[in-house]
Amino acid sequence: MPAPDPRKLPNIRRLFIPDPDYVICDADLDRADLQVVVWEADDAEMKAMLREGVDLHSENAKVLHCTRQQAKSWVHGTNYGGSPRTMAMAAGVTVAQSEAMQRRWFSAHPGIKAWHRRVEASLQQSRSIRNAFGFRRTYFDRIESILPEALAWIPQSTVANVINHGLLNIYTHLPSVRLLLQVHDSLVFQLPVPAAPSLLPQVRQQLLIPVPYADPLTIPVGLKISPTSWGDCKSSDWEIAA
Repeated sequence: MPAPDPRKLPNIRRLFIPDPDYVICDADLDRADLQVVVWEADDAEMKAMLREGVDLHSENAKVLHCTRQQAKSWVHGTNYGGSPRTMAMAAGVTVAQSEAMQRRWFSAHPGIKAWHRRVEASLQQSRSIRNAFGFRRTYFDRIESILPEALAWIPQSTVANVINHGLLNIYTHLPSVRLLLQVHDSLVFQLPVPAAPSLLPQVRQQLLIPVPYADPLTIPVGLKISPTSWGDCKSSDWEIAA
């Protein structure tokens, strides 16, 4: 039986509607997991591109000699310890091509491989890893089988810490903002229409949480907004004219 066409599936987010005289908003951390990986690797080139708003997937495609979409999925999996064979299947290339891509990738960005080695050494020494906020996770499975999971946990847990710190800030300092959902790297909330122009810049400020690296990382936050439903939210500036 063929898989359903996602374009024809109902948008479940449209079930979430704001109260009368409120707008619903979705604040999203920009490329959050990727930013954490880049800072874990301390990769100066990719840090600069992220700060300048460069399309990193397109730049990576040039390094890897592949399409932008292939680079997007391939780099993500490789950064999380994916083998050449696994990443060949994900990107639709041969294993030989994937091996060559990994050689080019780690040559261009040696900090990624150095980060892999640090995480693996931590697992071998203590069976545990930590994120930049100091939270620790301990593993009990065979070391050789858990490296990809451990690599993924570091950015994922860091991003969850950031969004939860922001959620707590908003709850504490902006009581007129009604928090609705936390969705890993985004926060859904509603606020009164008349107060939106003054509240939204304050919400953004509460979500800018420095991640305590030696070179601190503050992940940019985007905004989508709608008077109708979560599913109808459209990109918007934080500064909205009254």
